[in-house]
Amino acid sequence: MKSFFTPFYALAVPLVLITTTDTPPYSYRDADTGEIVGLEVDIARDVATSLGRELVVRKEKFADLLPFVSAGKADMAASGITITEGRARTVDFSIPYAMEGGMFLYRAGETMPTMIRAERMRVGTIDASTYDLFLTRHGIDPIRFSSYPLAVAALEEGRLDTVFFDGCGVRETVEKSGGRFLASNFQTRENYGIAVQKGNETLKAALNRAILSRKKKGGR
Repeated sequence: MKSFFTPFYALAVPLVLITTTDTPPYSYRDADTGEIVGLEVDIARDVATSLGRELVVRKEKFADLLPFVSAGKADMAASGITITEGRARTVDFSIPYAMEGGMFLYRAGETMPTMIRAERMRVGTIDASTYDLFLTRHGIDPIRFSSYPLAVAALEEGRLDTVFFDGCGVRETVEKSGGRFLASNFQTRENYGIAVQKGNETLKAALNRAILSRKKKGGR
């Protein structure tokens, strides 16, 4: 028998999360289903449920994440986004859900990069990321990519000497590389938060509750 019941959340405006899908375990595509999954998506889903709204997850370039949220083109942005004073001038952030940092990814058999050594190397990173800013502040002009996988591909092809990126992503690449890549020591330490439009206190509060709930249960 056909049901004419429509859930309440289906009548509400969807809650839109935008991400790059290349920052596991925070946001990535499931290899089997093709769905965007990860900790950030789980938090956003908790929030959507608490607000009685449907969650829509959409992939965008990293450089577009905060501008889109600031302009109201999406409700939330998350992709291992570091909370900084500069970014907090254009968007609001949830409380941190994880603390990570930047590492160099490099080919096995080569010298481990450091910030000083990187001054003489071809360094790849993600355009408009905090890693881009960190390198620039250290006098390094990196080769910028729109996504982490593109930077890793350039490293594999010999067009880069190293890639500077989020530690989680770098470590996962090392684990899957079969010994071809290695990770440096941490070069930075950063707090990651989920961005919302300035003044959206309701959504920010819901995010904070969801993050705190997961931390109390032992999640990151």
